[in-house]
Order: sequence, then structure tokens, then C-alpha cells
Amino acid sequence: MRSSVTKSWSRAALAVALALSAAPAPVAAQRRSLDLRYGEWEGNGTSRSYALRYGSVLVGPLRNGFSFDALVGDSLGRRAAYYGAGYDLQLWRRDPRTFGPYLVLGAGLGMSTDTTAEKLAALWTAGGGLEWHPFPVMSVNLEVAYRAVDRGPKGFWHTMDGPAGASASLGLSIWWRHGANGSAGSAPHNSPPPEPPATITGSAADVVRTALEALGTPYQWGGTAENGFDCSGLIQYAYGQHGIRLPRMSRDQAKAGTEVPPVIDALVPGDVLLFSAQPGAGVTHVGMYVGEGKFIHSASTGVRISRLDPGDPEGAYWIPRWVGVRRMMP
Repeated sequence: MRSSVTKSWSRAALAVALALSAAPAPVAAQRRSLDLRYGEWEGNGTSRSYALRYGSVLVGPLRNGFSFDALVGDSLGRRAAYYGAGYDLQLWRRDPRTFGPYLVLGAGLGMSTDTTAEKLAALWTAGGGLEWHPFPVMSVNLEVAYRAVDRGPKGFWHTMDGPAGASASLGLSIWWRHGANGSAGSAPHNSPPPEPPATITGSAADVVRTALEALGTPYQWGGTAENGFDCSGLIQYAYGQHGIRLPRMSRDQAKAGTEVPPVIDALVPGDVLLFSAQPGAGVTHVGMYVGEGKFIHSASTGVRISRLDPGDPEGAYWIPRWVGVRRMMP
């Protein structure tokens, strides 16, 4: 029974992996990651698991990548072990500054060893994880999965005669942005940074001026003062200096004030712009409109001004992720 079920699952996983690996990757800048993993696997007694995994966006909320895996049993040397390379798919594993679950599906090919023989083997993985991004360039996660080793060239296609069982692992990931837009929150090398607007009007003009005084302040996760700001900390600080209390988190600021259509012609200085890393992922970044088609925000390089202009390389990144506007002052 186990052989039949696992065989069907392995063939389906292989078909999905091959089909999706041929899908085109998006042209825009994308998050890439390098993961180091350590855990335990109960497939052959208790084995230690090690992995190095590289990943990037495939399409929409789906990421893919390549990994090097090692499953080493309690015995030393070439006993009860698997070594190989594989291909992974990860669904809903989001950009930094988010917290949430994701799914993972993987297929690998390598060598399986025991006390008597060494055979070609496939490693199949299906499970999920929970990830937290304490910093824009780093995340930690916990994965739980079912892993099966399919030993032998004949077994690779027809039967499953290797160990299988549950695994749990901890991971540390480093993230960076790569593609047409360069690093996250940074201006293109061939484009000067936008200047503050010459004139600021409206009921929130003083709030905007307070935010502009913070230009160049370093990014600080959780920062809410002049020595460092994160995105929502800057918005809270600028309004708070003028007696208007706003929630601390970007997802809560997305519910404050009144809703305004997310079109440039409807904006006035002081409006809070809402951005989402992925469609349907919720608000993950906020900025403040300052006029002249520009907004101020705290990105990974610090407090800066960006353009809402699809012809601008950085604006081409932010505009598709612009999902809403909230007006805090009438």
C-alpha cells in the first residue's frame, strides 16, 4: 500500500516540478534567498539533516530553487546516509518584513548508503513551514515535512524500498534583491534621487515637512525616532509630532483614517500609501505622499523619496505593489 501511494505521489511531484521549472521568471526585481538548514529525520532511526538551498521567485507567490541535502544516520562514515542535489518549489513564502506559513515540495537525486551497499536514490519532500523576518535581509523558519528515499535505479521508477518518515528542521535565510531594479529600496545608479517638492499644501503640510526632515535617517527595524525608522515608524512619528496618534504596525495603519482611491490624481500631501509584497498578501510597507508624484518612506537604505512613475525604474517596482491609500486628516 505504501509503495503504491508513494509511487503515485512521486510521479506527480516530478511532473509538477518539471512543468513549473519551464515557466518564465518575472522580469522585475525579485527577492532571492540562501538558506542554511539543520534538523532531524525519523526515516531511518534518527538521522541528522543538513541542507543548503538557493531560491528565487518563479511566478506570483511561487518560488523555486536548488538545494544540496545530506541525511546522516547515527552511524559514522558511509552508513545509513543520503547525499544529493534537488529542486524545490515553495508556495506563499513571502518577501521580507512578513510572518506566516508556506508550503514546500521537493525532488532530489543522489546516493543512498547503508551498511552493505551504495545505490542511486531519489529524495521526495512534501511539507510546510512557518517563517519570520526580523530584518529585511534575514529570516528564520521552522519546516516540518514528510521525506522518502527511493533507493535503486529500478526503484526510482517502480517501487519505494528506502526509508521514509517525518522531519523537522530550523533554517536561517539571507535575502537580497536581484533583477531590473537592483537592491530593495535603492535608487538606480543612472538616476539621481528625487528632490522634495518645492511647495507643500493641504491640511497635512506640516506633517509632510516633519517627515521630510528625516530624509537620510538610517533604516531601523522597529525604529520610531530620529536615530532610525522602519516604514510604519516614520509615519507614526511624523503624525505623532502634530498630536495625531496612529497605530504602530503597517497592517493597522492600513485601517486608520478614511479610504482614498489608489490613483495619483486623488492624492494630497500626507496621504498614507499602502503596499503589498505579493497579491493578496496584506499590507507589508507604507509611505507618505509628499506631492508632485512622489512619496517618502523608510526602505532598507533609509528614509528616502521615491517616484510614483512607471517610467522610473524604482517606480516600476512600487506601482504594481501599490494597493491602497488612507487619509489621516480631512
